Amino acid sequence: RNTTLLFHNNAIPMRLRLLLLLLAASLTKATKETAESYFPSFGDAEKEPYNSWLDINFSTYERHTFLTSNAGPGEGAAVFWVVDGDHIQFAVAVKASGWLGFGISEAGGMLGADVVTFRTSSPSELVDSYILEARAAPLPDDCNNWILLSSQLDDGWIILEMKRALDTGDTQDHKIVNDNNFFSAPTRLISAWGDTPYVGYHGLNSARNAVRIFSEEADSGMSSAQAMVNTLDSESDGYFDLREDQHEILATKTEYHVVCKTASEIKAGLDLGQDTVGVLTLTGGIPVLSPETAQFIHHFTLYVQKGCGDGFGIRFSRTMLYAWAPGEDGWRLPRDVGIPMFDNDDHQALRLEIHYNNPGRLSGQLDSSGIRFYYSETARTHAAAILELGDPTVRMTGEKIDDGLTKYEFACPGECSSFFLAGGSGVTVFAEYLHMHEKGVRMTNEVIRNNEVVHKAHVDVFEFNQQGAFKVPQDSYQVLPGDSFKTACHYRDGAKFGIGSDDEMCIAYVMYYPAKGFGGYPWLCPYGLDIPSPNCNQELSPSSLGSDAELGRIFGSSSSASECLTSNSPTSQET
Repeated sequence: RNTTLLFHNNAIPMRLRLLLLLLAASLTKATKETAESYFPSFGDAEKEPYNSWLDINFSTYERHTFLTSNAGPGEGAAVFWVVDGDHIQFAVAVKASGWLGFGISEAGGMLGADVVTFRTSSPSELVDSYILEARAAPLPDDCNNWILLSSQLDDGWIILEMKRALDTGDTQDHKIVNDNNFFSAPTRLISAWGDTPYVGYHGLNSARNAVRIFSEEADSGMSSAQAMVNTLDSESDGYFDLREDQHEILATKTEYHVVCKTASEIKAGLDLGQDTVGVLTLTGGIPVLSPETAQFIHHFTLYVQKGCGDGFGIRFSRTMLYAWAPGEDGWRLPRDVGIPMFDNDDHQALRLEIHYNNPGRLSGQLDSSGIRFYYSETARTHAAAILELGDPTVRMTGEKIDDGLTKYEFACPGECSSFFLAGGSGVTVFAEYLHMHEKGVRMTNEVIRNNEVVHKAHVDVFEFNQQGAFKVPQDSYQVLPGDSFKTACHYRDGAKFGIGSDDEMCIAYVMYYPAKGFGGYPWLCPYGLDIPSPNCNQELSPSSLGSDAELGRIFGSSSSASECLTSNSPTSQET
């Protein structure tokens, strides 16, 4: 098997790199030159209305980015923003003459999006709207929380300035949370536009990007993904790639392919310092995708394990390090948190499982995808791990999911956390991912303490093709001894559980520190197994639902007019 290990060592000492990082931060403020470079497919004469607006208004905004259109890299939407106390002000510019839509998306696409629309035929009005599962015209909000500050319509350009509260308290709006830390979820912006007098199908006139609203890194207009790479480069001693080298994807619908390298193979290619012992500390990772074959990558899962075998003992003693699915840019651990690699006899190899989805059963597709790992040669204060909930070992394989709406709820008892956290003060959860496949429509993961829900992670409109492993936008929280979990997955129109692309899964990945384990096994709460402890065997409660109302969605639920912060009519321009 041909696999690739590509190595890179940051030879610059850490202290000097931190100084260079500070210098770089001072040079990456939002520059007008960067904003002027947007819309490169248009000439200076065509861009004159946009550039004139920049001359007058650029200094109002602290940060900006460009949402690249599906029509090509030179077309899209320029977005500017400034946070002022508990409000945020946006400006959005597009080349269009009819209408403009802009929004905050839950998963990164149209479904589950909180949007505001503008029509040139009503130049003093904004319409606050939202979208659930239907790919149709947005539904009007019960409350209109956007305030139109100005609208410029000039020679085929629409340039809007508008503001709203970061948290409107409206269940038909998405709260805009502090996304400054790279271990938290970014804010996903979307836009669409057209030349018709009504809001209609946008075709290729749509764009999106994941940004850090509150991050200084976003000042230069870079994407969240690029900002993360820059930070990982500055905070790590080096990186290595674990990926395929021109693997020919099988001409079958589903293929699971394994790439495995031992610790000795990996460390042999690293220029490690003399003081470095056998342990490396993982600080983050990003997907490395071959553009030609990225469409076939269904997901990655990564483990550290005893060796490159696949026996029963190895399978259940290995520790998950990362799970990736489309829509995820990568991850970075907090500065004082790392994942030790090769720290004991059971952790002497990295195993990357690549799930290929080839529905057309095409042959001759050569893939070199994998994961880039960033590492430190020194240990960090806290060792992190991943707790898997729901059905992480897919013991439900082959079980049919009924047609219609269904709910599968897995309950991990409090005895499990008491067993693994015995004598401790608990752990800190800093990131959480919710994973289903294409039939999944909503998912939740609850922490229950003394019969009360003390934390609830959720994705109200799950969309696998946007974020197959949904990163929950939330602050860190504590799990204490005795806490129990309930992981609920909701499906529409039937399927069966399994590892295939058309099958379904229900797994919550909870990243926490300090790492916990027992007898060589990581903290795991599986379904249908007594490993690692009989105290951690989950119970399943399946049920059929009568209507969408029983999904329990928060986003999109109705608000009364008395709860509106502004009005329940289209908002007019401020005077």
